[in-house]
Amino acid sequence: MKKHLLFSGFLLGLMGIIVLSWGWCSMNEPAPTKKKPRTHFYFGLPEKPVYSKSVVDAPKSTYVFQPVLQFDLVKHDFIIRNTSDRVLELKKVQACCGSLVEFYSREIPAGKEGVIQTVLLTNRRGGEEITGTIRAMTNDPKNPEWTIDISCFVKKFADISVHTIMLVGSWRKNLEGSSVVIPSDDYPFTITGLKVKIGLDITYEYREIKQSGKNGYLITARNIRKTPGVIRDTIYVQTDNQARPEFMIRVRGKITD
Repeated sequence: MKKHLLFSGFLLGLMGIIVLSWGWCSMNEPAPTKKKPRTHFYFGLPEKPVYSKSVVDAPKSTYVFQPVLQFDLVKHDFIIRNTSDRVLELKKVQACCGSLVEFYSREIPAGKEGVIQTVLLTNRRGGEEITGTIRAMTNDPKNPEWTIDISCFVKKFADISVHTIMLVGSWRKNLEGSSVVIPSDDYPFTITGLKVKIGLDITYEYREIKQSGKNGYLITARNIRKTPGVIRDTIYVQTDNQARPEFMIRVRGKITD
């Protein structure tokens, strides 16, 4: 009888130790981690800008760019040479018609040089001539406005029906949009794949088509967002033509309930 009681006590003690051990282990177990939101975005293949520069030393001048290819990132520095004996102030500098001013010197000392940095927007201008005037308002009493007339021919890489796919409407509906891409005769290519910058609110795909007797592609984007909000994304179209291994089609949307 005494042996039976001792054995029972031993079993109860052992069970107590096991229970305490389980409790201690569970207290020290790391809490389940939540799935981290996606933080890696795709920003496209590295691209070296088409860069050039020229000197401007007169209130009126002209610059003709070498031809560039559609989707090229074209940057140009206009070196402004102040040949007067007083500080030249650039009060306001503006560009138009396919060009933007990124930066300009506010003051250029006498006998020194400043700069107007510009960018040409070629994405939508394939097969066209970019022409325009850069205007700088100055403190020069004789020439209060300096102008630079520019022109640049953009070689066409592809006919693109829609450069920005728009998705607008209720998330309860099947929202989709598409763009037709037809390679130009001078730059034939095959689409080898698509990548997306963010990819949280859209799905995307492409398929081969024929339009007006030419081979091309239909690129489609669809909304998968289930709450009202704004969509801003970019589809990177990858090709087998080394002259333009990748180009962009943007996706924008306003999703309602």
